[in-house]
Amino acid sequence: MAITGSNSVVVVNLVAVVASLATTASARSQHMMCTSPAFLGHHHPQVAHRQQQHSSTKLFGGFGGVSSKDKKGKKKKGGGQSATPKKMTPQNAKKAKQQLLERYGGDLNIGTQERIDKLLNSLEPHLKEAAELYKTTTQFDALIAPMTPADRNRLIPPVQFEMAASDKAQLQSLMEEHKLTEIDLHNVFQQATWDASADAKATQADIVGGKMKPELQQRIDKACSFVVDATKTEGAVGKILDVGCGHGSIVKSLVDAGLEEPDMYVGLDLSSEMIKNAVDRYGSARNGRTGKGRVFVADDFLAHDFSVYGNGDSNDIFDGVIFCSALHDLPDMIGSITKAASVLRSSGGKLVVVHAQGAQHVLGQNQANPVMVSRGLPTAKEWSEMLAEHPEWGLTLEHEPADPRSDGDLKYGYLTVLSKI
Repeated sequence: MAITGSNSVVVVNLVAVVASLATTASARSQHMMCTSPAFLGHHHPQVAHRQQQHSSTKLFGGFGGVSSKDKKGKKKKGGGQSATPKKMTPQNAKKAKQQLLERYGGDLNIGTQERIDKLLNSLEPHLKEAAELYKTTTQFDALIAPMTPADRNRLIPPVQFEMAASDKAQLQSLMEEHKLTEIDLHNVFQQATWDASADAKATQADIVGGKMKPELQQRIDKACSFVVDATKTEGAVGKILDVGCGHGSIVKSLVDAGLEEPDMYVGLDLSSEMIKNAVDRYGSARNGRTGKGRVFVADDFLAHDFSVYGNGDSNDIFDGVIFCSALHDLPDMIGSITKAASVLRSSGGKLVVVHAQGAQHVLGQNQANPVMVSRGLPTAKEWSEMLAEHPEWGLTLEHEPADPRSDGDLKYGYLTVLSKI
């Protein structure tokens, strides 16, 4: 079942968009922008080059780090989370901002875009060409999707349809020749964007002590409580999975919600730069009994083998799986839910999807950049339809999300909670 976003047509700047899509292939290759830096406001990505999909990087942070006991031998709350950030003093915050600007050449937006361009331009020639064509065809399809046939004929020149058809044929040929998929190409843009912005996003979070605005933080904390509570019920295996963990942005919320030990946490993100930042900030804490800490993995969620966390068993691995501002970044929503359901333990495992800024915010991201965000988040109706179509998931809808543009979406953001039967 397709997950669709808004059907409204935006006519503002339509002429400019059509004109930009008419750019020749040679001109496109000179300026392949992944996304506007202003778009880099949501949490965390799932991205990877094709050649990295089956060779994940597992980073166990901080060997020899702080244990779960303090100097007096008393066990600390949350397994000794000494890596939990505190808000910087004004002096330190000013210094951190200055250093960050220096690393990004004096302007975060421009510096981020330059990093993105550098990463994209470093791709192998065939992958770079395929990515350019994927971006162009995706933008064109998104532009015409909400139009009526009459509007398409009136607003889009015939030559543009001919160019789009030519681009699609060329893309299909490249994909077949090099055994590429749309998932591979989607992940190219995801990885470039989040690798480029990782240092900036992590440092900005450090400055404010890892906290969002109070109303947004409350929404994240509520979602985390569902996941953590699942680790305390009968039959719990004592482990949770954070998909699209970024720089570890919800680790503190999980600890505050009562996640008892560091080794109960597995965080996965396709961006290796995000994972490096997560390890630097949250990798040192240890379970005093086992000596183990959090696991942070740089890999593709859809390709990753999670049986290594379940003693070779691919089932009943996690008590909870959470997508925090991440599900809409994944290239295959149905496949992602299928994967998440497969690693959840039966009889009480929780699958949580949250976006503190709400479903309408995600639709705006989709409209602004369909290459990075190809759809909106599922509505309550769509969840019901998907669950009926996929009984093999073994999931039931426990908490329905508010619909886009509704008062509930504005007041509470997006939250879906599903339970494994």
